[in-house]
Amino acid sequence: MKIKVFGERNTGTNALMTVIRGNSKSVVLPSVLAEVSPQARQNLAIMMRMGISTKGKEQLIDAAFKGRPILEQWKHAATYFDVATVNDDVHFVFTVRHPLSWLIGLFQKPYHLLVEKPASLIDFAKMDWETVGRDNLPKKTYKPLELYAAKLRSYRDLMDKLDHKGIGYTVIKFEDFVTDQMQAFQTLSPHLDAPSGMFRELTRSTKEASKDSAFYRNYYANEVWRDEFPGINKVRLPEDGDIFKSFGYAPGT
Repeated sequence: MKIKVFGERNTGTNALMTVIRGNSKSVVLPSVLAEVSPQARQNLAIMMRMGISTKGKEQLIDAAFKGRPILEQWKHAATYFDVATVNDDVHFVFTVRHPLSWLIGLFQKPYHLLVEKPASLIDFAKMDWETVGRDNLPKKTYKPLELYAAKLRSYRDLMDKLDHKGIGYTVIKFEDFVTDQMQAFQTLSPHLDAPSGMFRELTRSTKEASKDSAFYRNYYANEVWRDEFPGINKVRLPEDGDIFKSFGYAPGT
Protein backbone atom coordinates (compact mmCIF):
# COMPACT_ATOMS: atom_id res chain seq x y z
CA MET A 1 0.00 0.00 0.00
CA LYS A 2 1.31 3.42 -0.97
CA ILE A 3 0.94 6.24 1.55
CA LYS A 4 0.04 9.88 0.84
CA VAL A 5 0.42 12.30 3.75
CA PHE A 6 -1.27 15.67 4.11
CA GLY A 7 -0.93 17.96 7.10
CA GLU A 8 -0.35 21.60 7.88
CA ARG A 9 3.07 22.94 8.76
CA ASN A 10 4.25 21.87 12.22
CA THR A 11 1.93 18.87 12.54
CA GLY A 12 4.63 16.20 12.44
CA THR A 13 4.50 15.21 8.76
CA ASN A 14 8.28 14.78 8.48
CA ALA A 15 8.55 12.71 11.64
CA LEU A 16 5.60 10.50 10.72
CA MET A 17 6.92 9.81 7.22
CA THR A 18 10.35 9.00 8.65
CA VAL A 19 8.78 6.46 11.02
CA ILE A 20 6.74 4.88 8.21
CA ARG A 21 9.78 4.58 5.96
CA GLY A 22 11.93 3.24 8.76
CA ASN A 23 9.44 0.61 9.88
CA SER A 24 7.79 -0.64 6.70
CA LYS A 25 8.32 -1.14 3.00
CA SER A 26 5.45 1.10 2.00
CA VAL A 27 6.18 3.81 -0.53
CA VAL A 28 5.51 7.28 0.89
CA LEU A 29 4.42 9.31 -2.11
CA PRO A 30 6.24 12.56 -2.98
CA SER A 31 5.14 15.74 -1.22
CA VAL A 32 8.05 18.21 -1.21
CA LEU A 33 10.00 19.90 -3.98
CA ALA A 34 13.07 17.64 -3.88
CA GLU A 35 10.81 14.59 -4.30
CA VAL A 36 8.55 15.82 -7.11
CA SER A 37 11.30 17.58 -9.09
CA PRO A 38 14.97 17.14 -8.13
CA GLN A 39 15.91 19.37 -11.06
CA ALA A 40 13.68 22.19 -9.82
CA ARG A 41 15.26 21.81 -6.39
CA GLN A 42 18.73 22.17 -7.91
CA ASN A 43 17.62 25.22 -9.89
CA LEU A 44 16.17 26.76 -6.74
CA ALA A 45 19.43 26.22 -4.87
CA ILE A 46 21.26 28.11 -7.62
CA MET A 47 18.75 30.95 -7.53
CA MET A 48 19.02 31.18 -3.75
CA ARG A 49 22.78 31.54 -4.01
CA MET A 50 22.14 34.37 -6.46
CA GLY A 51 19.96 36.14 -3.91
CA ILE A 52 16.43 35.39 -5.08
CA SER A 53 13.73 37.06 -2.95
CA THR A 54 11.54 35.09 -0.56
CA LYS A 55 8.51 35.60 -2.80
CA GLY A 56 10.52 34.60 -5.86
CA LYS A 57 11.62 31.42 -4.10
CA GLU A 58 8.05 30.51 -3.21
CA GLN A 59 6.85 31.20 -6.75
CA LEU A 60 9.46 28.82 -8.15
CA ILE A 61 8.28 26.09 -5.78
CA ASP A 62 4.65 26.84 -6.67
CA ALA A 63 5.45 26.35 -10.34
CA ALA A 64 6.87 22.88 -9.69
CA PHE A 65 3.63 21.73 -8.05
CA LYS A 66 1.19 23.48 -10.37
CA GLY A 67 -1.03 21.05 -12.27
CA ARG A 68 0.32 17.92 -10.64
CA PRO A 69 -2.12 15.16 -9.64
CA ILE A 70 -3.12 14.77 -6.02
CA LEU A 71 -0.58 12.01 -5.34
CA GLU A 72 2.25 14.44 -6.20
CA GLN A 73 0.88 17.48 -4.41
CA TRP A 74 2.50 19.48 -1.61
CA LYS A 75 1.94 17.85 1.78
CA HIS A 76 0.74 21.17 3.28
CA ALA A 77 -1.79 21.90 0.53
CA ALA A 78 -5.50 22.31 1.01
CA THR A 79 -6.85 19.07 -0.42
CA TYR A 80 -9.43 20.29 -2.94
CA PHE A 81 -8.23 17.83 -5.58
CA ASP A 82 -9.76 15.44 -8.07
CA VAL A 83 -9.51 11.80 -6.97
CA ALA A 84 -10.80 10.23 -10.19
CA THR A 85 -7.44 8.61 -10.95
CA VAL A 86 -6.72 7.46 -7.37
CA ASN A 87 -6.96 3.70 -6.79
CA ASP A 88 -7.45 1.70 -3.62
CA ASP A 89 -3.74 0.87 -3.48
CA VAL A 90 -3.22 4.24 -1.77
CA HIS A 91 -3.95 5.03 1.87
CA PHE A 92 -4.18 8.70 2.88
CA VAL A 93 -2.94 10.02 6.21
CA PHE A 94 -3.93 13.39 7.64
CA THR A 95 -1.91 14.90 10.49
CA VAL A 96 -3.61 17.38 12.82
CA ARG A 97 -2.68 19.25 16.00
CA HIS A 98 -4.37 21.19 18.79
CA PRO A 99 -5.08 24.60 17.19
CA LEU A 100 -3.49 26.67 19.95
CA SER A 101 -0.44 24.42 20.14
CA TRP A 102 -0.25 24.61 16.34
CA LEU A 103 -0.36 28.42 16.47
CA ILE A 104 2.62 28.41 18.84
CA GLY A 105 4.43 26.01 16.52
CA LEU A 106 3.84 28.28 13.53
CA PHE A 107 4.93 31.31 15.56
CA GLN A 108 8.17 29.55 16.40
CA LYS A 109 8.71 28.13 12.90
CA PRO A 110 6.77 30.28 10.41
CA TYR A 111 7.59 28.28 7.30
CA HIS A 112 6.81 30.11 4.03
CA LEU A 113 6.03 33.42 5.74
CA LEU A 114 6.15 36.15 3.10
CA VAL A 115 6.11 39.21 5.39
CA GLU A 116 7.89 40.24 8.56
CA LYS A 117 6.81 38.20 11.58
CA PRO A 118 5.18 40.13 14.45
CA ALA A 119 7.22 40.08 17.65
CA SER A 120 4.52 38.77 19.97
CA LEU A 121 2.32 35.68 19.78
CA ILE A 122 -0.82 37.79 20.23
CA ASP A 123 0.08 40.05 17.32
CA PHE A 124 1.05 37.00 15.27
CA ALA A 125 -2.41 35.51 15.84
CA LYS A 126 -3.94 38.71 14.41
CA MET A 127 -1.67 39.10 11.41
CA ASP A 128 -2.65 38.57 7.78
CA TRP A 129 -0.83 35.46 6.60
CA GLU A 130 -0.27 35.56 2.84
CA THR A 131 -0.75 32.18 1.18
CA VAL A 132 1.49 30.68 -1.48
CA GLY A 133 0.03 29.28 -4.67
CA ARG A 134 0.48 25.64 -3.65
CA ASP A 135 -1.59 26.24 -0.51
CA ASN A 136 -4.46 25.68 -2.96
CA LEU A 137 -6.81 28.08 -1.17
CA PRO A 138 -9.18 30.69 -2.65
CA LYS A 139 -8.15 33.62 -0.45
CA LYS A 140 -4.83 35.45 -0.58
CA THR A 141 -4.65 36.15 3.16
CA TYR A 142 -5.93 34.51 6.35
CA LYS A 143 -5.39 34.97 10.03
CA PRO A 144 -3.18 32.02 11.05
CA LEU A 145 -5.95 30.07 12.80
CA GLU A 146 -8.32 30.81 9.92
CA LEU A 147 -5.68 29.32 7.61
CA TYR A 148 -5.52 26.19 9.73
CA ALA A 149 -9.31 25.89 9.86
CA ALA A 150 -9.43 26.24 6.06
CA LYS A 151 -6.96 23.38 5.68
CA LEU A 152 -9.00 21.17 8.02
CA ARG A 153 -12.17 21.88 6.05
CA SER A 154 -10.34 20.83 2.89
CA TYR A 155 -9.36 17.55 4.57
CA ARG A 156 -13.03 16.89 5.30
CA ASP A 157 -13.84 17.57 1.67
CA LEU A 158 -11.23 15.03 0.53
CA MET A 159 -12.34 12.48 3.14
CA ASP A 160 -15.88 12.65 1.71
CA LYS A 161 -14.51 11.99 -1.78
CA LEU A 162 -12.40 9.08 -0.52
CA ASP A 163 -15.36 7.60 1.33
CA HIS A 164 -17.38 7.75 -1.88
CA LYS A 165 -14.65 5.81 -3.74
CA GLY A 166 -13.99 3.35 -0.91
CA ILE A 167 -10.42 4.57 -0.42
CA GLY A 168 -9.04 4.44 3.10
CA TYR A 169 -7.56 7.18 5.25
CA THR A 170 -6.33 7.68 8.81
CA VAL A 171 -6.15 10.81 10.96
CA ILE A 172 -3.11 10.99 13.23
CA LYS A 173 -3.09 13.55 16.02
CA PHE A 174 0.31 15.17 16.51
CA GLU A 175 -0.05 14.83 20.29
CA ASP A 176 -0.78 11.11 20.04
CA PHE A 177 2.18 10.55 17.75
CA VAL A 178 4.77 12.37 19.86
CA THR A 179 3.60 10.78 23.12
CA ASP A 180 3.37 7.22 21.76
CA GLN A 181 4.97 6.66 18.36
CA MET A 182 4.51 2.90 18.52
CA GLN A 183 0.76 3.17 19.05
CA ALA A 184 0.44 5.62 16.17
CA PHE A 185 2.43 3.24 13.98
CA GLN A 186 0.27 0.29 15.02
CA THR A 187 -2.79 2.29 13.99
CA LEU A 188 -1.31 2.58 10.50
CA SER A 189 0.19 -0.92 10.35
CA PRO A 190 -2.82 -2.60 8.67
CA HIS A 191 -2.35 -0.26 5.72
CA LEU A 192 1.43 -0.66 5.37
CA ASP A 193 3.53 -3.07 3.34
CA ALA A 194 5.62 -5.37 5.53
CA PRO A 195 5.32 -3.39 8.77
CA SER A 196 8.23 -4.14 11.07
CA GLY A 197 7.68 -6.35 14.08
CA MET A 198 10.57 -4.59 15.81
CA PHE A 199 9.45 -0.98 15.95
CA ARG A 200 12.21 1.62 15.78
CA GLU A 201 11.25 4.86 17.44
CA LEU A 202 12.37 8.19 16.04
CA THR A 203 14.43 9.37 18.99
CA ARG A 204 15.60 12.74 17.67
CA SER A 205 13.59 15.59 16.24
CA THR A 206 13.72 15.95 12.45
CA LYS A 207 13.98 19.73 12.99
CA GLU A 208 15.83 20.17 16.31
CA ALA A 209 18.48 17.55 17.07
CA SER A 210 18.78 18.72 20.67
CA LYS A 211 15.24 17.53 21.44
CA ASP A 212 14.51 13.83 21.84
CA SER A 213 11.36 11.74 22.07
CA ALA A 214 11.29 11.97 25.88
CA PHE A 215 11.25 15.77 25.65
CA TYR A 216 8.27 15.73 23.28
CA ARG A 217 6.34 13.18 25.33
CA ASN A 218 6.55 15.40 28.39
CA TYR A 219 6.06 18.67 26.51
CA TYR A 220 2.81 17.65 24.84
CA ALA A 221 1.37 15.13 27.29
CA ASN A 222 1.56 17.80 30.00
CA GLU A 223 0.84 20.75 27.69
CA VAL A 224 3.99 22.54 28.79
CA TRP A 225 3.51 24.89 25.85
CA ARG A 226 0.70 26.61 27.77
CA ASP A 227 3.15 27.54 30.52
CA GLU A 228 5.85 28.70 28.12
CA PHE A 229 3.42 30.87 26.18
CA PRO A 230 0.83 32.18 28.69
CA GLY A 231 -0.40 34.66 26.10
CA ILE A 232 -2.03 31.74 24.29
CA ASN A 233 -4.88 31.95 26.81
CA LYS A 234 -5.87 35.28 25.25
CA VAL A 235 -6.16 33.82 21.75
CA ARG A 236 -9.64 32.90 20.58
CA LEU A 237 -10.47 30.43 17.87
CA PRO A 238 -12.27 31.65 14.73
CA GLU A 239 -16.05 31.91 14.96
CA ASP A 240 -16.36 28.97 12.58
CA GLY A 241 -13.99 26.94 14.76
CA ASP A 242 -16.34 23.96 15.01
CA ILE A 243 -14.11 22.30 12.43
CA PHE A 244 -11.54 21.86 15.21
CA LYS A 245 -14.12 20.00 17.30
CA SER A 246 -14.74 17.58 14.42
CA PHE A 247 -11.07 16.59 14.67
CA GLY A 248 -11.28 16.10 18.43
CA TYR A 249 -10.22 19.52 19.68
CA ALA A 250 -12.93 21.22 21.72
CA PRO A 251 -13.37 24.94 20.97
CA GLY A 252 -12.08 27.25 23.68
CA THR A 253 -9.61 24.74 25.11
